[in-house]
Amino acid sequence: MALELNILQAEHGDSIGISFEFKGEIRNILIDGGPAQAFEVQQTPRALKLFLNEIKNKNQKIDLLVLTHVDDDHIGGLLAGFNKNGYLSEITQEVWFNSGKLIFNHFDKPLDDSNTIKLKNSSGSNTSIGQGIKLEEHLTNKKIWSHNLIKVGDEIDWFGCKFKILSPSLAKLEKLLVKWEKENPNANTAGTINDYQNSIEQLLADDNFEEDNSIHNGSSLAFIFECNDKSILFLGDAHPSIVIESLKSLGYSKDNPLKIDYVKVSHHGSKANTNNELLLLIECENFIISANGKHHGLPNKLALARIINRFPTTNLMFNYPDLINRIFTEEERIEATFSAVSCESPIQI
Repeated sequence: MALELNILQAEHGDSIGISFEFKGEIRNILIDGGPAQAFEVQQTPRALKLFLNEIKNKNQKIDLLVLTHVDDDHIGGLLAGFNKNGYLSEITQEVWFNSGKLIFNHFDKPLDDSNTIKLKNSSGSNTSIGQGIKLEEHLTNKKIWSHNLIKVGDEIDWFGCKFKILSPSLAKLEKLLVKWEKENPNANTAGTINDYQNSIEQLLADDNFEEDNSIHNGSSLAFIFECNDKSILFLGDAHPSIVIESLKSLGYSKDNPLKIDYVKVSHHGSKANTNNELLLLIECENFIISANGKHHGLPNKLALARIINRFPTTNLMFNYPDLINRIFTEEERIEATFSAVSCESPIQI
């Protein structure tokens, strides 16, 4: 089979399935699980549970589960899947997860009750080390957790594929060692007001980049995934400065950009996580946005405008395609050199 990419409708979060054939067997990777409601709502299956049902019905497994970081809109659905009998606890073969214990052990710091507080973000939803500890509890007595801290510079070969880790850096992981009770949201990502009333030209004319300052997002995994002669840049919620530094260390530059087939845009299309410097280091025509448009005004039209400005014939792919008409005016869509399309259905690469 071709490499198949499922950008699940995970509400305001991320949940991504990858399927491919290796030595006659189908292998499945699950990256993140969205919030809990991406699994089910009042026992009604939602996108993640439906995806897992398909895997189970084919007598397949989740061969690799990757949690990019412990924000609720990435970990919540995974916890729901582990809590439900017959799902992730039974069908998951391997887990990559930079848990609190792994991080504290790496820096040789004591882990005690003061470090297990539940954090809150501005919307009041869980974004917590506490949730990470719950996942640790699910995994502790199983033999599926790698217990390897995954960080910048790692290259991991896995069933014929390669992961080149671009984020997080040790400096970003070290920030998780401190005790704090509430993150102050970046003005670029807070609130529910969107920028869709502005034209692409207006947004670019007034562009002033300020990077995401979330400690959790700074700890997010981001990586180049290479499989079957195809490559995808999965950016999680990573900070662009870390990804830029990593790409430069790999020899990429404006004159020698990373050629990639698809990019999963960082942090649901936040303007604080995609900047012009990053876009100059890559060459790609397909950009995936995972967001339902109902939290924090994401995706930001400014982030999309930067992509369009760098790649005028780009293909913007939305797992919630109703956003297309909300973000772009009819005139912008008619006159556009870029495309804005749905990726509700699996992408065959």
